[in-house]
Amino acid sequence: MHHKHKIKPCHKTKRLQTIWKFLTSDSMAFLMGIVAIIIGYYQFYISRPILEYSTSTDKIISTPSSGGMKLHINGAEYQDIYKSLITLTNSGEEALSGSDVSPIGHDPIRIPIPPRVKILSYNIDSENTSPEIDAQLKKIGNDIIITFSFLNPKNSIGINLFTEHDYDQYKIIGSAVGVNKILPALSGQKYKKIIALNFLVLLLCGIIGIFIFRSRRRRIPRI
Repeated sequence: MHHKHKIKPCHKTKRLQTIWKFLTSDSMAFLMGIVAIIIGYYQFYISRPILEYSTSTDKIISTPSSGGMKLHINGAEYQDIYKSLITLTNSGEEALSGSDVSPIGHDPIRIPIPPRVKILSYNIDSENTSPEIDAQLKKIGNDIIITFSFLNPKNSIGINLFTEHDYDQYKIIGSAVGVNKILPALSGQKYKKIIALNFLVLLLCGIIGIFIFRSRRRRIPRI
């Protein structure tokens, strides 16, 4: 009599079967859903106009002696002057129309000036403003209002503020269609770290969700 021997599948076949079962499982579908959310959120985020600002302040005149150089601004004489450069940049993928910006009296794009800081003069910095931008400035109360026709992707507007005070905490606030908040600019390295951290957090949430989902399935009694 001939004995029939069962052919045992090799380890590679078992591994392929295990991988295939995982790829076609509910857990994989759940994980793919998490990945789709991440990709969709990223595409939605970069497709909008993203406004960022950066600031820097330097002393342009320092005269310890009474016979030193002095500046005259609006008919007044000054010895120590601070120049602050505030830059507004559209780092998104879509242009922002000036007509889509919140109007004056609501939430326009502006630089709020602290009451203790006296603005001696202000103007558009041509070197830090994109050539195609026609930006204007207007001071209303303690705010410097920034208006423009269009702010295309990667374009910037530079604003110079001249004061007697060494102040470097200026910011730009306001809102527009697709823009809820104007963010301080981040370096490329910091930006990448934040994106990577958000991805890891979402991935971890997905893994935890898969674990909870599979644990619950095991607890369900079979009929």
